[in-house]
Amino acid sequence: MRFVLVPTLTRLRAVYAVPRGPLRFEAYIAATVGGATRTADVALPPLVAANPMARDHATACLDTWLALDAEEVTAVALAEAEIRPTGRATDVTVRVGLTLLDDVGGGWTNRVISDAGRFAVGRTLTQTGWLSVPLWTGEVPDTASLRRTVLASAFRAMWASEHGDPVTLRDHLTQEGQALAFAGQRPRLDPHELAYTRAVLAPLLDSAHQPTTYAALYGDDGARAWGYPPLGLARHAGFELALADALNSP
Repeated sequence: MRFVLVPTLTRLRAVYAVPRGPLRFEAYIAATVGGATRTADVALPPLVAANPMARDHATACLDTWLALDAEEVTAVALAEAEIRPTGRATDVTVRVGLTLLDDVGGGWTNRVISDAGRFAVGRTLTQTGWLSVPLWTGEVPDTASLRRTVLASAFRAMWASEHGDPVTLRDHLTQEGQALAFAGQRPRLDPHELAYTRAVLAPLLDSAHQPTTYAALYGDDGARAWGYPPLGLARHAGFELALADALNSP
């Protein structure tokens, strides 16, 4: 799989330079779907998830990412992902763009709900040919964290090209464990919490029930954000277990 980074952050910054109101929303539409002409060379689908009416905190966050040369960091990570062995070589070119999601102000974005886009990468690639890499206004910009996010996102694209999007909880755990390990993440839950999580999830592995899957992955706080019944799990417990198992697999 080949990844082609398309610059998006400067375009989003130009949108935010327009005063909040109808003119800014028009600029946002022009950036996301190409305006009146809607030509593919100017449309930037990753920016659909950005908050068109974001306030100063989003602009400040975006300026910090631009100062950190986030797109160069992304380009280097994508080049690394292309050459690292994954066993999933496909003759496909994927366009990649960064986008800023506003999980702090304005109520535009629910972090947990938006984050679940990682489970539909295959469908999104089929529909648009784009891979979106999220930046969050609620996080302090950090290039090391961005690199890990890019690597995990690239792996999901390669994984989906072979396996499709996950269906059962087992599928989700397999994808996420492999993606997070590929990105160099390390588990943060202690062994006792991991063992407890494994026991809770064992009878649920073949479930394709979204409320069950998301409660298992995101833990009780995430389940409540979706309005799903919690399972008695720590934050991101399923992801932590998936990562630990991927790192311990032969």
